[in-house]
Amino acid sequence: MSLTKKKQKTITARPDWARLPCHLLDLILEKLESFKDILQFYGVCVSWNSIIKHNKTKCLMKTSHQVPMLLVPNRKQHTWDMYDPMTNKFKEISKLHIPYDKRFGGSSQGWLLTVNRDFTVTLYKPYSTDHDSAIINLPCLFPPEVEDGDLEGLEDMREYCDQHIYKATITADPLINPNDYMVVVIYLYCWKIATISPGRDNIWRKIDPNEEIFSDILFNSNKFYFLNHNHDTLSSYDSREPYCGTKVTWNHSDNWFGIKSYIVKSFEGDILQVLRRCEWNDSFTIRRTTTVNIFKLDFVDGGVKRVIVKSLGDVALFLGDNSSIYVRASNFLGCKSNCIYFSHDTDLISYGPQGFPCDCGIYNLEDNSYKKFTLLLDDEDSTIISKMEAQPPIWIQPTLNL
Repeated sequence: MSLTKKKQKTITARPDWARLPCHLLDLILEKLESFKDILQFYGVCVSWNSIIKHNKTKCLMKTSHQVPMLLVPNRKQHTWDMYDPMTNKFKEISKLHIPYDKRFGGSSQGWLLTVNRDFTVTLYKPYSTDHDSAIINLPCLFPPEVEDGDLEGLEDMREYCDQHIYKATITADPLINPNDYMVVVIYLYCWKIATISPGRDNIWRKIDPNEEIFSDILFNSNKFYFLNHNHDTLSSYDSREPYCGTKVTWNHSDNWFGIKSYIVKSFEGDILQVLRRCEWNDSFTIRRTTTVNIFKLDFVDGGVKRVIVKSLGDVALFLGDNSSIYVRASNFLGCKSNCIYFSHDTDLISYGPQGFPCDCGIYNLEDNSYKKFTLLLDDEDSTIISKMEAQPPIWIQPTLNL
């Protein structure tokens, strides 16, 4: 046989990946975990693309435990950039269709939340290419009260409208469950809680937590959990009847000043409390994370017992103004296990201008070290940082546009 015929035979024998049977493609898709791998699968060819679309709900759910990107304001171009802490690089992406001159009051399920000057609320999905489905408008959220005729006071309130919501969470991706999701917010200087079900009645409803100040929200097993700013009380409400809650407290020796507290749901369904101790300079313009402690909250005999967690194992946490994110580190190249990735989030001490958002970095639980994101924060007094004062960076999870 001639060499030419051998070459022709070899070329003919190459596998036709576009014609792989559907059941084999389903098996491949089942094994994929990272958003990047799913996205590459999606772009192979039309037949592989159709498998993704056929399994749309499953794929969107897979992306709920993805490594997030850090949204960072770009002062020169008046837009937002995506910083990838896994590679310490900015991602090359098309312009995101989200407002530039705003602080985001929450990031959950791949959506961002912000408050407008009339105190209406808007949800944005920054990765979406479909502009109509990427924005959800919600009604006015109980604006601050001002005395009749106090136009100057009203204007001041509108000027700082994007601080009206301190933190927010969404119970499910609105694209997957458009008729069965809730938005829950801590608002009005962390004193108040409200919920809304946009697919049902689209009305904000207050939850009266008896004048507590809250620092974080968690949705777990059809319940909302709210952690108070003293780090010693957890209030829970059934999401189906969120107007009659229960409260558990525990004793601790933690001084609340200088501590930020978060609550996180583990893969096993446990609730973890993360205490982030911070120090400030004399002028309260520079903040630095010093130590981190993690506790598992065991609910026993109508109370709570805190159990120290010394290691997260093969897990990484991403904490900040976003809904807390818990991922398996080994699924993602460059993700460090037993570490917590922090953004510089809003602080309860001043709840206003937060100083330079310089406290972004990785805390390693194994050796209790804290390392800042070098590309983003080489210099605490840099122009980049000083320009981000009113728009602190925030974690956002990537999602598919299907």
